Parts: sequence; C-alpha cells; structure tokens
Amino acid sequence: MVCKSLRIGASAILAAGALTSPVFAQEGCEAVLVAETSAGAMVRLSVSSTCHADQDVVIHHNGMMISDRMDDAGMLMLAIPALTETALFRAGFSNDGMVAVASTEVPSLSFYDRVALQWQGDMGLELHAREFEGDYMSDDHIWRDSPRSMDRAALGEGGFMVQLGNSEIEDAYKAEVYTFPSATVSRQGTVLMSVEAVVSEDNCDQDVSAQTIQAKSDGEMAVRERNLAMPSCDSTGDLLLLGSLVDDIVAGSN
Repeated sequence: MVCKSLRIGASAILAAGALTSPVFAQEGCEAVLVAETSAGAMVRLSVSSTCHADQDVVIHHNGMMISDRMDDAGMLMLAIPALTETALFRAGFSNDGMVAVASTEVPSLSFYDRVALQWQGDMGLELHAREFEGDYMSDDHIWRDSPRSMDRAALGEGGFMVQLGNSEIEDAYKAEVYTFPSATVSRQGTVLMSVEAVVSEDNCDQDVSAQTIQAKSDGEMAVRERNLAMPSCDSTGDLLLLGSLVDDIVAGSN
C-alpha cells in the first residue's frame, strides 16, 4: 500500500499540473488530507483542519465530486470507492479557498467493475444494478435501499453500493457508486445497469442533470452526461429511465 499526503496552506499547487492563485488562509491554519488504500478497492480519507470546524468541504476524485461537512473538531472521515489505480483526491473549502491533496495506489481496482452516478441537489436520481438479470426487489437487485456489503464482493457472490454526499447541505454534490467483483465472481451472466429518476416535488418541471463514470476491469473509462426535462408536477411519483448512461456488466467473463 502506498499512502501520500500533501499539506497546502497559504499558497496552493494542485496535482495534475493545475496551478491556483495564492490562498490567504487564517494564520496558523492548515488543511491535511490523508488517503489510505483499503479492501474492495476502497480508499479511507481523513480530512483535518481545526479552523474549518463545522464547515462544508467538497471532495474531488477523477471527476467525481462529493459534498460533506467537517465535525465540530475539524475532522472528517470517509470511505470512497477508487476510480483509478493511482487515486488522487482533493479536499476544497469554499469559504477561504484552502485545499489539501492526497494520493494512494489502488492496484486491486483491476479486479472490479465500478459505476458512479453523480448529481447536485435533490434530483431524484437512482443507480440500479440487477445482477444476473435478476428481477426488481429480488436478492440480486442492488440499489440504495438494498446496497449489500463489501463482504459479498470479497466472497465473489456479487456487488455492493455506497452512497456519498451529505443531504443536510443545500445543493450538495452526491453520488452512488456500484462495485462488482468481475475477476472473482462465482457466477456467469449479465449485470443489468440502469439510471432512473423519480418525479418529485423537488424536481418536477425542472431540468435534471446526471453524469456517470464507469471504470471497467479492463482499464477502460467511460464518462457520460445526460440532461432531462422532468415532467410536470402532476406526474409526481412516476419513474423515468435515463437511457445510454451506463453499460451492462458481463459477469464471470475474466
């Protein structure tokens, strides 16, 4: 396991060659981000900054953005599914522009297929995985109300889902990430992937934007976006299927 952290204070240089203007932070204040590889191609992130207690922070990783909130001691701990084997993370605070960067190597990602759905605000979006072409609400249907556990993937039985983003934050960046153990799964078949939107009072008569990031076990990466005009509020409760956002996963082919 390789773990690196970078502290950035008064002036910030971001990874991947991106240069920012100098950041003038509160004197004596710094933000520290640490990334550690864990089981299931997950990454344990810890953010610490005493002068950002109870403040909102946005985590960036390979195009995925997640909003969360520091605790009253200026700490935040998260488990994030890696989308690249060299996984770079950035934590940014909007109130003063301070950032912290960390990276870690996640070689086990090649054993998995991973699909991330992300959006901002209350868009009513849902990511669904029906393993081995299972029926909705069956044991093989993985979604937010039946996310299953990482242990299931470790045993080669099937995948799991994690939800990211703090719903207490207005217009928060949120994501749902599904992980499937392509290299070790004990069954063959197809995982039917779909993105769906439930019409609600929060999104009716509005434009909904969704983005997917699909990291495949063969190293291929696909990023897709979709804008959808939601129906009128008379259609509250209806379910819409957003096509062409994700590919199905062929299970047991490796």
